[in-house]
Amino acid sequence: MTKLGVVDDRSAEGNRSTSPALSAGVGVPVADSESPREQAQTALTLATVDPERAIVASAHAEAAARDAQDWAAVSVACRARGVADVQLRNLDSAVAQLRAAIAAARRAGDPELAGEARMSLGPALLLRGQPTQGLSAVKQAIGELQGLPAARARVQRSAMLELLGRLDESLADLRSALPVLRRAGDAEWEVRALSNRSSVYAARRQFRLAEADLIRTWELCDQQGLGLAAAYAEQNLGCVKAARGDVPAALDWLARAGERYAALGVEVGSLRVDRATTLLGVRLLDEARGAAEEAVAILQAQHRVVEVPEAQLILSTVALLQGDNDVAFEAASAATIGFRKLGRLEWLPLARFARLQAQLAPPQGLDWGPVIVDPPAVPAARIRTVADQLEQAGWTVPALEARVVAAMTALREGRQRAARRDLERAAAARRSGPAEVRARAWVAEALLREAEGSRGGAKRALRASVRIVDEHSLSLGAVELRAHVSMHRNAPAQVGLRLALEDHDVAAVHWWGERQRASAELGRPALPPVDPGLARLLEELRATMTEIAEARVAGRSTHTLVTQQTQLERSVRDFARRHPWAGARTAAIPSLGELAAELGRSCLVEYVDHGPDLAAVTMVDGRARLHRLGPSAEVRNILRHLPFAMRRMVQSVGDRRPETAMAVVDNAAEVFERRLLTPIAKVFGDRPLLVVPTGWLQGLPWSLPPSCRGRPVTVAPSATLWQTARNRPRPRTGSVLAIAGPQLPGALTEAQAVAALYPGATLLTGAEASAARVGGMIGAVAICHLAAHGSVRPDNPLFSSLLLADGPFTVFDLEQVGATPRHVVLAACESGVSKVTPGQEILGLTATLLSRQTATVVAPVISIDDAETTSLMVGYHRRLRSGRVPAQALAETQQDALTDADPRLRATAAAFICLGVGDQLPGGSGLEMDAGHAQDCLGP
Repeated sequence: MTKLGVVDDRSAEGNRSTSPALSAGVGVPVADSESPREQAQTALTLATVDPERAIVASAHAEAAARDAQDWAAVSVACRARGVADVQLRNLDSAVAQLRAAIAAARRAGDPELAGEARMSLGPALLLRGQPTQGLSAVKQAIGELQGLPAARARVQRSAMLELLGRLDESLADLRSALPVLRRAGDAEWEVRALSNRSSVYAARRQFRLAEADLIRTWELCDQQGLGLAAAYAEQNLGCVKAARGDVPAALDWLARAGERYAALGVEVGSLRVDRATTLLGVRLLDEARGAAEEAVAILQAQHRVVEVPEAQLILSTVALLQGDNDVAFEAASAATIGFRKLGRLEWLPLARFARLQAQLAPPQGLDWGPVIVDPPAVPAARIRTVADQLEQAGWTVPALEARVVAAMTALREGRQRAARRDLERAAAARRSGPAEVRARAWVAEALLREAEGSRGGAKRALRASVRIVDEHSLSLGAVELRAHVSMHRNAPAQVGLRLALEDHDVAAVHWWGERQRASAELGRPALPPVDPGLARLLEELRATMTEIAEARVAGRSTHTLVTQQTQLERSVRDFARRHPWAGARTAAIPSLGELAAELGRSCLVEYVDHGPDLAAVTMVDGRARLHRLGPSAEVRNILRHLPFAMRRMVQSVGDRRPETAMAVVDNAAEVFERRLLTPIAKVFGDRPLLVVPTGWLQGLPWSLPPSCRGRPVTVAPSATLWQTARNRPRPRTGSVLAIAGPQLPGALTEAQAVAALYPGATLLTGAEASAARVGGMIGAVAICHLAAHGSVRPDNPLFSSLLLADGPFTVFDLEQVGATPRHVVLAACESGVSKVTPGQEILGLTATLLSRQTATVVAPVISIDDAETTSLMVGYHRRLRSGRVPAQALAETQQDALTDADPRLRATAAAFICLGVGDQLPGGSGLEMDAGHAQDCLGP
């Protein structure tokens, strides 16, 4: 939160109010006819709204005052220069000028002027990293001032004390000052006092009182035309909402504050800190990292040394979660030094714990679960000491986490009694506090119960932890927020999986595996409302991206347009987060028995991760088995290199055979077969497969392993999503829609060939293939085939898109349509790729389709060749029309292509996977061919 009394040091204005014109940054000219005292007052008024002009005006006023031997005017002029320097963060000059103002006031024999100068000197010293001297200056000012000026000085000191963690003293100053301000009708300083008090309440976790003060602050600002103070109130309301767990509202208030700051031309680093903290809470790590880095840079450039350590601490936490342990350690170390230098002792334990976490974290990153390192990099006693310090300073969540880390380290050291004491203290927080605290505490409770021999009790505690996370995620509304906050399920799911694997409990492994998989998409309402505001933003975004493409072709600069694109994307993203859909719900996980009843002849294969190892659950004919597959490192490594090799095959031309790339692909096929399928081959035999992969396996081309060639393979993000999609109502219509996007030579031929297979099919090409036309039609068809350029956005998967006539058709556009087809074919590069969040959720085009009315999606997970795709897709649709179910139709089409000598055709064919429900026909009337026509289409 930002503090008005320090950050916006407008105490310089003394008992003079700021006019609306000045608040807007309009300068006040200095007239030569004015007396030195009047010139000095004018400069003081300018100091906070136009500090650069104020410096010029103050120099002019000071010279005139010294010529006239008017030491009171000299004091005001020097104070004006000092306050202007504070705004510009020229802190050494500010301190020198304010001390000169005090000396001049003494020569004038005016203790009130001296007190006002000291009142401005205090924050300057604090911002320069001298908190003790700053507080001493303001204390002396309070002694020199009386009435309203003294009350203002107390407000100033309250902000400084709150910033230094001395909350009781800060509150005492505000209780003394507020009645005086109200009696005097000083609305501006009442705003500052209420803002500061709200910050104290928030630090004490008295959020209801904090919010009430901020609402009153915001109303006063609106009444008085205090634009900058209103922005501070909006920013602080965002912080309070975030602390209460209302993330959509928090992002809304922070966005409002950002818009107001931008309109005022003000750069506020603390807004980045607050945004980073809020985004970190829902594990939007890339955005949080960017906001934290911006905050550090801005605050350092502005020499705001008091605020820099907090920004560094946030950066450390984000970097740690991303696995960037070096940056995490460096930032935490810098924060430790900064807090110590400033005397902010209550923050020191937090910085120390951040540094310990960076030392303890494994290279691949750290979620919030227990950290186990063997041998321990840090002794348990040292971690316990930091936990005690965190608890004493009021840092509830970090103290809880430190207790768990200390306990796990103590267990590694063989100190079970010490570990039990730590876990008992950590588990005590499970009944109250924010959702994150309670969820972590239940994990600690589970570990404690396990240590005491109650495995059943441990499992119940873990389920309680997951239940809290689920309830919290539903309150977030927006699917992107819910997807990322599901990362909080990782710790209980990992412990739960370990217990289930140790017990060889197949049903429990399935249940915990599903807890790690996609569920955020299933929590959304079936039909989101169409929002005109979002539709307008999406239209503007499409138009801008079309202009960018045209400018690049013409060789013109795209800098301004790209900036506009970035701004529009941010507006779309923020709009969606600030307007969550109502009616979110939790999807029930089907039992293995329930799945068995719907599998038919297929074999279910669910892959689950536990640490470095991989396991699988299979279900055939109602019998479930558990298989331990061993380390996953080899498969992970191969999968990282496979997309590049397959792209090389797709890009091969003429006699240039990519032998190395083909060797990599062949090796990958062998590794996938040996590691993922051979250990369970006797179970599935010749059956179709329903594969439910763990997150990092989502992009695997399942037609490559030898045992999958020609075999129907369906990939489902989760068993829960598969069951939900399978039981959706079948469409009444049998209509088909084929769409050809622009700038893709083979798209028109492909769409025309597909449409020709289905009598009465609708074909959209050229200008007709626009976002509005496509969005209006796809909900009324059973099958939609879309041949277009595809774009995957790793930075924000909800901007992944298909290129239509008027620009990109994004996931946000897709979410605005009333319904989606039961069967969708996306013949677009990598359109089957979904972003896997740290919580194993998936986001992207296919995830969104499968969360709506779509049961089956056929799409590539790797780049494809335009020329080769047409024949593949025509072959697929011919088989689909002949009565093959989607997985079988795709498998037969791929089998023919994978034996071809052309590497482009082989790679393109292998890239496609069948997602969702692969063993059901699209349904509806008018889709079946007669036997003779089917034979003609399929050929000999």
